[in-house]
Amino acid sequence: MAGLIRAEFRKIFTVHLWWALLIPVVVLSFGAGWLGTAVGTINDLEQTLGRPLPLGLLTQALSTNFSTIFAALFGTLAVAGEHRNRSITTSYLTGNPRGAVLGAKLIAYTGMGVLYGLVNVLFASLGALLGAGLDGFGNPSDWFAVGGSGLLAMVLWTLLGVGFGALVTNSVVAIVVLLVYKFAFEFIASMFLTGSHAADVTAYLPGAAGNGIVSNLAVPIFVSAVAGPDEPYTPQGVFELLHFFFGGTYGHPWWSSLLTFAGYTAVFVVGGWLLSRRRDIT
Repeated sequence: MAGLIRAEFRKIFTVHLWWALLIPVVVLSFGAGWLGTAVGTINDLEQTLGRPLPLGLLTQALSTNFSTIFAALFGTLAVAGEHRNRSITTSYLTGNPRGAVLGAKLIAYTGMGVLYGLVNVLFASLGALLGAGLDGFGNPSDWFAVGGSGLLAMVLWTLLGVGFGALVTNSVVAIVVLLVYKFAFEFIASMFLTGSHAADVTAYLPGAAGNGIVSNLAVPIFVSAVAGPDEPYTPQGVFELLHFFFGGTYGHPWWSSLLTFAGYTAVFVVGGWLLSRRRDIT
């Protein structure tokens, strides 16, 4: 197994895809962290309250929810890319049983997901530091909590991509489906469900659950900082407005989003493993 894992890392670093997809993560994370802290309404609110607000936590969530798609695409091409260039045949023949090959990919891409997550946290924090200063992060424990949840989200999106790529195998179709679903289909579906009896279902959709891992932690922390300890109740509309811009769902705990999205990841990984055992590779 150790040899298969080394082989996977060798495949990853032999081609340029890993850093080509990491570049937009750097740009988006830094841009969201820097420009997100320049929101005029928040600046006015800070002046009104007379104290700094942890806007860096919100921009951390924003950067993560935009950047995870690149981790998912990277994971998708772990298997689908090998089907495209026919190297999957050699991988399966030299790494028999096939499940061991997929297991090695999952381990290697977990490590790459951690790398993507760390880069996201680092550059989002640098951007927020530039835009809001050190006071824009709140308590260090809050920063570690939000950053850690972002790291988990990035790893899970990477592994979901590996499982999805093993299911679909056609790299073009897999990429298009991921992009259309994350940025179009689920948004449209959520709009239709809003105000209906099934509105609560949106929190359990894959994209909303993935975004909620970070946002459902960052938004309540931010609202608590704004309201202060003497405010027992914050209007629901405040939460909903912040969730609209920074992701997540009102009243849905972050750990529930984590478990939901982990469930989707497990379904895709197991499904990809089952199909890969039977698929013709000649």
